[in-house]
Amino acid sequence: MEKLVQEMQHPDLGVPLRSQKLFLTSIPSAFVGYDVVEWIMDNLDIEDQSGPVAQEALHLANLLCQFGYFFPVGENAKTYTIKDDSTLYRFQSPMFWPSRSAPDNTDYAIYLLKRSLKNKQKSSLEEYEQEALQRLKKLLSTKWESVCQQAEDIV
Repeated sequence: MEKLVQEMQHPDLGVPLRSQKLFLTSIPSAFVGYDVVEWIMDNLDIEDQSGPVAQEALHLANLLCQFGYFFPVGENAKTYTIKDDSTLYRFQSPMFWPSRSAPDNTDYAIYLLKRSLKNKQKSSLEEYEQEALQRLKKLLSTKWESVCQQAEDIV
């Protein structure tokens, strides 16, 4: 699966990535659902553009999304399914791919802080992520300043 995702991320031969406008924000390095399905059909030699073969490409795209290799952006961010339309998606950082060892508490805290700093809106983190961030703040209290600094450096 990861080899396929790496091929999908190839700058020239992969899924076309571009900055997309969503309301008043710009989402960098995003792609649309129909580009993923089309890329899978073209690169895995699936010739029929409709019917069960296209459904198979859509199913494979859904599996890749559900395994965490890419994720939906915007209003559909709560459902991890690929739609063969103009819904926006982004590739997940390889650090969070399933084959990688689970990130430790510090990595997860930096990730959550980075997301909250980028969006400054209270809705930038889901409720469970906000709770996890509060737990991590207590757990990592002795090095919380360092965690905050690392997150700010990344943003």
